[in-house]
Amino acid sequence: MIDALFFGRVAEALGQRRTQIDVPAEGLSLLSLRARLFIGDDDSKVLMSVNQVIQSGDQALHDGDEVAFFSVFSGG
Repeated sequence: MIDALFFGRVAEALGQRRTQIDVPAEGLSLLSLRARLFIGDDDSKVLMSVNQVIQSGDQALHDGDEVAFFSVFSGG
């Protein structure tokens, strides 16, 4: 099972901050998970991390992974 966390505008849009997702037998990739959750495909607006490491591309996900989706933020 993958633990998916949502922050900022992503959490607001989905109406939740966390969910758990079973990894199907055929596997699951980071980008396919994002599409499955209906999180936009505009890479400039959504950041993704796997096991607390920011990811810029696709990768295979495994049972026990923690995936986070969050909107781009700024500050100083």
